[in-house]
Amino acid sequence: MDGVTRIGVSLEPELLAEFDRVIDKKGYVSRSEAIRDLVRDSLAETEWKNEDENMCGVIVMVYDHEATGLSEKLTVIQHSALAHISASMHMHLDHGRCMEVITLEGALGELKTLANDMGSLKGVLRCKLTMASKSSAHIHHVGVRKD
Repeated sequence: MDGVTRIGVSLEPELLAEFDRVIDKKGYVSRSEAIRDLVRDSLAETEWKNEDENMCGVIVMVYDHEATGLSEKLTVIQHSALAHISASMHMHLDHGRCMEVITLEGALGELKTLANDMGSLKGVLRCKLTMASKSSAHIHHVGVRKD
């Protein structure tokens, strides 16, 4: 394995057993690959602390399109953020629910606010912001979930 540095990690047996159960369930072929993903996520979270960082990503939202006034509120929010939104796709899931996928770009703080504004509306069932830094391959998720 050229370009790879080997390290040792010490874990309590119970923690290792739980880690192995989780990575097996997720389909990892090795502990090394799972640990690499954890390190990448940790690095991305560090990057996500700078609210002024220029990011790109998507919002995936599922909502009840029959909720009174919801479609209009979502439209107003999206129109107020046209500088950040590059495209959107609307999909009908069934008679009452729709999914919307919105691609966006801009300062991290502004994109988080946009996702939170939409996700907090009554009738929005799920709203997840997935971001990637434009300066690296780090990816991170921020979710607003309502059950």
